[in-house]
Amino acid sequence: MRIVVADPLAYSDSFERALRAALPSADFVRWPDLADGAEYDLLVAWHLPKEMIALPRSLRAVFCFGAGTDQLLGDPRIPADLPIARLQDQGQAEQLLDYAMHAVFTRLHDDIVIRADQHARLWRQPDRQNRTRGSLRTAVLGLGPLGMHVAQGLSAAGFPVSAWSRSARSIEGVACLHGADGLGACVDGADVVVNLLPSRPETKGILSDRLFSRLAPGAYVVNLGRGDHLDEEALRAGLDRDWVGAAWLDVFPVEPLPAEHWFWGHERVRLTPHRAGLPTPRGAAASITAVVAALESGRPLPGLVRPGRMIGN
Repeated sequence: MRIVVADPLAYSDSFERALRAALPSADFVRWPDLADGAEYDLLVAWHLPKEMIALPRSLRAVFCFGAGTDQLLGDPRIPADLPIARLQDQGQAEQLLDYAMHAVFTRLHDDIVIRADQHARLWRQPDRQNRTRGSLRTAVLGLGPLGMHVAQGLSAAGFPVSAWSRSARSIEGVACLHGADGLGACVDGADVVVNLLPSRPETKGILSDRLFSRLAPGAYVVNLGRGDHLDEEALRAGLDRDWVGAAWLDVFPVEPLPAEHWFWGHERVRLTPHRAGLPTPRGAAASITAVVAALESGRPLPGLVRPGRMIGN
């Protein structure tokens, strides 16, 4: 099995050691070191490098080295009948839960207000009791493997959680809603909304003024899905009108985010450079190993997002 790794994050020594330990018989080649016209069986990439003009006829599958797959599904260089499987990494899921949990606890403690008071040297005596976890409503959008893990983790931590997906789901301890009618009910009165939806035409701009107006006053918006989910001008208006208390943003339509973008300087925007949930060496190696085993045995690929046709050994 010859595997080409075409993602800079996987070029580290720790990833290579984990991959070689998990698949000692495989032949790993990093994309920059690949000879012209070389044949290989599996391509590991989050997106195809610009210089990758054509894929070999020997290629049997593409492994998405990340959570979202829309950038591969929409790439015309990948034949429509070629299977695409996505990373299944528990370590990555834990990181996303940690990020969401951090934002939720920040809302619980009114961090934005407290930090503004500190900056102003304002000693504001409390006029009410501190909020409890059970009083802070959280809405999770998207119930794929990662969204499900985040919803379960927030619920286990004691936060009331509602969750929305396009089709019906069921999670113990989480109020699951679906379809067009379920979205509004999911976010109504939520103190924090965490977005983990995939990028689809119907989800573009879903984080909009219509959605923001249904949240609790001062709610936090956490976008861990895709940059095109967020209506940026609606967010600016929501922040100005205090519909939105703060935004935690990890994904953007253009990455790196341009230096002149207003997100950088806004005191109520927390910006991170698409690093909320990164693949881990152990988790990625285990997920790639499972895909290789399925290819070699002719079984359906784990984490399959596009079936395609199976190419024999």
